[in-house]
Parts: sequence; C-alpha cells; structure tokens
Amino acid sequence: MNRAGMLLLDIFFPNRCDCCGERIPYDRLICDECAAALMKQRVQYRDWAAGRNDLPWENGAVLFSYDETARTGVLQMKDGRRGFSAFSAKLLAEELAELLPADGSTVVTWVPVARSRRRIQGYAHAETLARNTAKELRLPVRDDLLLEQPSETRQHDLTAAERAKYAERFEAGKGKLSGETVLLLDDILTTGATLRRCTELLKVSGAGSVIIAAVCSGRQCRQPISSG
Repeated sequence: MNRAGMLLLDIFFPNRCDCCGERIPYDRLICDECAAALMKQRVQYRDWAAGRNDLPWENGAVLFSYDETARTGVLQMKDGRRGFSAFSAKLLAEELAELLPADGSTVVTWVPVARSRRRIQGYAHAETLARNTAKELRLPVRDDLLLEQPSETRQHDLTAAERAKYAERFEAGKGKLSGETVLLLDDILTTGATLRRCTELLKVSGAGSVIIAAVCSGRQCRQPISSG
C-alpha cells in the first residue's frame, strides 16, 4: 500500500501503541515513551544462562525482563497485535547478527502451537515473531520442523518440574536438516523447558547447532543493560 493509502487507512483505523494504547503515526511500531521504557528493561541472555551448564543449545538472545511495559507488549502480541512483535524482531535481529554464522546456513523456526488452537485463534504469535526476525536477517523459514499436540493445560500455572513434563507435547515434524544452524524463536524464556525440548528434537532431525531467542526472560536477570 502506498503512503496515501496508509494515511487514509490511519484516519479510519488509527495506529496505536501495543504497550500503552496511545495513538501513534501509521509508520511507527510503538510510541517513543514505551520504547524508552523498554530500553530500561533490557537484560542479557548470559545472566539467564548463568549456572546452567546443561543447556542443549549453543547460544541465545533475550531482550527484556517480563514485567511492566514488556509484559503488556507480549500480552498484546499473544492477542494478535503486531507492532510490538515487529519492534522486538528488529532488536533481536541486531543481537542475533553477531551470533549466527556468516555463511548463510541458518534457517529460522519457532515454538509451534497445535493446529486446533491455531484454527481457533487464527494466528500464531511465535510464528509472526519468527517470520519478522527472519525478514530482518534475510534468512529462510522452516515450518515443517516442530509440532505441538493439543493440550488444555495452562503452562504459566506449572512448576519447573511440571513444565519439563508438559514440554513432551512437542514432537518433531516431517522436515529434516543436514547440519544447518537453526534459529529457534519463542516469546518468553522462563525455565527453558519448552526450548530445551524443541532444541533436542531439532538436533535429532539433523540440526548442526541451535541458537534460541526470546522477547522476554521470565527469570530475573541480575544486571539490566545500561541505556546510556
């Protein structure tokens, strides 16, 4: 759509910030105030990973602590809003560019949702995040590597041990790999049980290495990244 069309669309369907609801220009993803607030919530993956010596993936990236502005953004992303997802994808791409091999052998995938749930919701927020990130990095996506079996369990109510058991609902898809690096995306990194299970499945399918990335960390990271 051209600029005139976007301006006209913005009159009838104004663009709003996913994190606060304020009206923003049609070509903005979130408002300046929320962008500044998010920068104060920046955390480092290495702080989440500290003391965890048995991680099956090779490296990772995470953007924000899961509270305040970032939490609102993630909840809106789960409800199908796309501004915060696109904003996060740009930041993830900046961090991941330094972690991924330069030979173009990386493919992108995501923690899937069961087909029945996707039919009801009409979208999959982790897929949207992954496709946005892949577009920023100019990498191909693979949607045939992982599957989720239907479940009515609410993961955020589970203990760490229960999360590990619950992660068994994920299965390998029909797709195969031949030593590629796989970039695996999800919205929140908490205990790591889901990403662990998916990483193990990807490696059985032939992944040479796995880099994980998430918008938020659910485990308190010790030192936020300085905004200065």
